[in-house]
Amino acid sequence: MCTSHDVENNTDRADPREGYRRVEDWPRYPKEMQFEMGSGVAVDKEGIIYLFTRDIEHWAAHPLALKDKMGKSSISMFNRAGDYLGKWGGSDERGFALGGHTLYIEKDGMFWTTDRDGHVVRKFHPNGELLLELGTFAEWGDDETHFNGPTAVAVQANGDIVVADGYWNSRLVWFSPEGQFIKSVGGWGRGPAEFNTPHALAIDSKGRILVADLCGGNFHDYMTVPGQIKSYRTEVEPGSQHRIQRFTWDGQYIDEWTHVLPLSLACYGDEIYASDQMSHLAILDEDTGAVKRRIEDLAIYIHQLAVDGHGDLYTASVYPEHAGALRGPEGPSHRRWTRAEINETGAS
Repeated sequence: MCTSHDVENNTDRADPREGYRRVEDWPRYPKEMQFEMGSGVAVDKEGIIYLFTRDIEHWAAHPLALKDKMGKSSISMFNRAGDYLGKWGGSDERGFALGGHTLYIEKDGMFWTTDRDGHVVRKFHPNGELLLELGTFAEWGDDETHFNGPTAVAVQANGDIVVADGYWNSRLVWFSPEGQFIKSVGGWGRGPAEFNTPHALAIDSKGRILVADLCGGNFHDYMTVPGQIKSYRTEVEPGSQHRIQRFTWDGQYIDEWTHVLPLSLACYGDEIYASDQMSHLAILDEDTGAVKRRIEDLAIYIHQLAVDGHGDLYTASVYPEHAGALRGPEGPSHRRWTRAEINETGAS
């Protein structure tokens, strides 16, 4: 376990950004591209960067509004230099989600999306073909076939699928590779193997599951309907703070880390990339949680992070107005950070 002294030593380094510099002109959005905020980001084996954007999210979850005011989230492609490569997956008037939350590309190359407001998790072939859908589209619940705001998904070495059903439920849900329900773990609370908001999850190199568990207080009245949020979820327990809980591959509680306050998680090699206090990045030893490196002020609300084959960091940020910045293409929705030399075109 990393101590507060260890964290302080990492925070006080002369170069808190570890030599990373932001590429100012990345990405170069096309003039016609309009969206509200960046929600997810992933990089494929060819180095193409995929951005999951919330294009229209107002009232997306309301059943009576689905017909006329459907939320829309799309996925766009860029190269490392920041050039726009088009939309991914063909044309779909509905988009890939009502409220895009996170995007993943697994080791087998398959794409996964979590649709918070549509209450489904989807698996796609790289060509955009829908292969599997978990949950029931536009219907919320808390059972084997319904989610209530799914936030993250990961595929285990044996092919089983783990979903963080975390925005208005508080559980992890296991499915077989074919999508058959296996079990659910968790429930509302701040004890071991309990959650308020399991917002992100990742699987480390040893198969352990890490969960970014946020404190309660998720109101979001503007995107939910009466009865969708349990009353106890509107109260933040005194003294609670965000944490990382760790589990074995089959959902047995191991321990928790509280020296970072995570919003997002990613695993690369034997290291854990965890956002800390929303805007900073802490890179942790996967066994002890010790902070190995720390990068300050990487982005506003690091909702998801990805690393490419060059070691560059890519972030997707939500609600930039909370830091006085603009939404959409004019704001800090997506960023790239690199240690390489940058030329005048933004390539390196």
